[in-house]
Formats: sequence, structure tokens, C-alpha cells
Amino acid sequence: MSVFEAIMLHFTTKCAKNCPFCYQKERQAKPFSFFLSLIPHIAPYTDRICLGGGEPLYDEKHIDFCNRFVELCKDYDIRVSITTALPKRARKVRGADISVSFDEFKFNFREFYELIKNLDGVGVNYLLIDRNPMQTFARVILLAEHHPVFLLSPKFVPFRLHPFVLTLLQHENVFCDECLYLTLKYGLRWKEPCGYAHKLISIHPDGSVRGCSFSTNIIYKLNSCEDWEKAIEACKKEKARFHCPYLRYISGPDGI
Repeated sequence: MSVFEAIMLHFTTKCAKNCPFCYQKERQAKPFSFFLSLIPHIAPYTDRICLGGGEPLYDEKHIDFCNRFVELCKDYDIRVSITTALPKRARKVRGADISVSFDEFKFNFREFYELIKNLDGVGVNYLLIDRNPMQTFARVILLAEHHPVFLLSPKFVPFRLHPFVLTLLQHENVFCDECLYLTLKYGLRWKEPCGYAHKLISIHPDGSVRGCSFSTNIIYKLNSCEDWEKAIEACKKEKARFHCPYLRYISGPDGI
């Protein structure tokens, strides 16, 4: 049985976007070969790796890395997911689960919809930072006609969680991340922990291991692949989290 439900692996700092809520602050990144060599060390601990960045499909070199990574993971029965903001390049990676990120800082919605509507089997990660709640509702329903839609709570920026989210989640093709689920269920102080450092961990481009992708707390720094077991032991010592310190939730009229 896997120790982690998923391991987030951010292998690059390269990105053409400049989103104000981006959690990727590192400027140093280990070579691609380091992350390829890490696969056999990770394999006993999970059956899913989520590749991110930066932008994992930034250029042809990044796309080639993703394809090599997916092929190597097949030898260990590891499923690979990739999140990108470049839907035109989504078909260049073979054998991975692809999700395309949407928010108003990255795309005009009409442009986004035209780009993604014919990409069968591709999911949508929808960040809940729209200023118009009813517009968000209509957009998600439209996207969910042909794609699984994953609602994500923004981190580091103020947002209001509207009741319509509960209605959206009744749709068979709409889902949400763990942080949003726990907040909807319990409010800001949860009665059960999130997956931080125990159900999931995040490896950043500089080799730092953290409890989740958003965390600024470095649990362990991988200098070589042989450090992996030490990183796992360090994660075991992390306390469970019953709230998210990265949420900037606003309560008030029409909010939950």
C-alpha cells in the first residue's frame, strides 16, 4: 500500500505567465536528470506523481522531459498527472492525465473555451477567484458538459467562498480540492487534518521537500537522490494540520 496518495513534483521554474498568486518562488532548479533518477526512489511510496512547475510544457525540452518521465514511471506502475496553462501543447505528452488551469489572469474565458472544448479526456482546474459568482457558476457548468472540472481554492490572495459552490459540487463532473472540501465541511478550523506531509508531499525545483505545494516550510533538502529516505523520515515528524495557513478567506454578505 502506498504511503502517499500523491507526490507533487515541481521540476521547473520556467513559466510564461506572471500570476499574482503563484506559489513558485524558487529561481534555482536541479537538472532534469535529477528528477528522472528520483523515480525508483519514489516508487515504493506512491502510485501517482503530479508534475508541475512553473510550466511543465514550457518548451520542447520540457515536453521531452515529461514524455521520458511518463515512460519511466510506467516501469513502476506510477500514474503521472500534469497540470498546464498551455492547452495547445496538451496533446504533445503521451500517457499522462492532463489538466489545464483556468483563471482570469491566464485567459479570457471565451478564448479558453475555444482552446479546450475539443480536447477530449482533459480536465480543467478552475481557480475560484472570479469577481462575478453567477458568471463562475455558468462557466463551470458549461465546462463540465465535456470535461471534469476541479474547483480550487486560491492561496495567498483574498477570496470569498460563495454558497453556489455547494450546488456546483452536486454535478457529477465537478469536484474540488481537499482544502476547499474541508473548508466547506468545517469552516476555517477543521475537525480532520488535510494531507500535509502525510498523505501528500511536494518536491520543488531546488530539491526541497515540503508538506504541500504552497508551503514555505522546507522539511528537507535533497542534495542527491540517496537523501530520499531521510526526507521521508523528516516528513513523518511533521504535525498534522487542521487549518490552511495560506488561505486568505473573506467572510461577509453572500459568503459561506
